[in-house]
Amino acid sequence: MNLNLILLDFDGTIADTFAETVKIFNQFAKKYGYRVVEDHEIENARSMNVWELLKFVQVPKHKVPFLLRKGRAMLYQNLDKIQVFEGIPNLLKFAEENQIPCGVITSNSKKNVERFIKLNDLPNIHFVKSSSRLLGKSREFKRVIKKRKIEKDKTIYIGDETRDIEAAHESGVKVISVTWGYNSKGALKDHRPDFMVDTADSLISILQDRIGAEA
Repeated sequence: MNLNLILLDFDGTIADTFAETVKIFNQFAKKYGYRVVEDHEIENARSMNVWELLKFVQVPKHKVPFLLRKGRAMLYQNLDKIQVFEGIPNLLKFAEENQIPCGVITSNSKKNVERFIKLNDLPNIHFVKSSSRLLGKSREFKRVIKKRKIEKDKTIYIGDETRDIEAAHESGVKVISVTWGYNSKGALKDHRPDFMVDTADSLISILQDRIGAEA
């Protein structure tokens, strides 16, 4: 078997939190004087990396930790309204049937992710690691791989943002980008993920190829 661990992002990969995130941010924008993201600006915003987006909405970098903490707390209250992306439960079950554990590495809070997993009865998620920094995932990848004594080339990460691709490349982990999340297809393509998919069925096909499983 050529795959011993599957790592997944949460927001925009497992959970469809985009609309709720924009709603929460716009509440902050009105309260603290940042730029509100209008509906007609959303598609343009999806093409930006995290630093370009912060500049666009006029949020100083030193305010990011504060906004993340408050945003995570507000999201927790509405997790029962958030949907799982179609096909993700089947992906997790496929991995379970092939004895491949899954874990979540996210910049959301562990509390939020674990509650969402419970609310939606998602199988085969063995652990959740939360990075307190927007760009801290590479470090978490390395920690998980070292702790579980798994080779990098037998690990794969599934995410929806350009920063996911950058973190995976930095840590030497293969990455599959999904196009149903936060960043646009064009932005993802420009960062050269190892794979890019439009559906969860395509995700499963890639994993089948990696492990030699039958469809």
